Amino acid sequence: MKLAFLLTFISFIILFTACSSVDSDAKKAAQLNKESIGYVKEGDLEEAERAYKEAQEILSRYKGTEKYEEFQSAYNTYMQGETSNN
Repeated sequence: MKLAFLLTFISFIILFTACSSVDSDAKKAAQLNKESIGYVKEGDLEEAERAYKEAQEILSRYKGTEKYEEFQSAYNTYMQGETSNN
């Protein structure tokens, strides 16, 4: 009985961690893309490129995986949210 409870508890922890990881990665990628746009507006193209490439690295981790749609949905939500660089 204790073993079943422990396995169930561990499964929920793993599931919760995996979901929050996708969400936090999507949030970070959106934030980096917004920063990149801000740097372009300021004329700092080197920083814009750095932020953009970092965002693309995060995106590439999910492309072609089963979590891509979840990532893309969260990413779009964060991109449409408040922008701090306008």
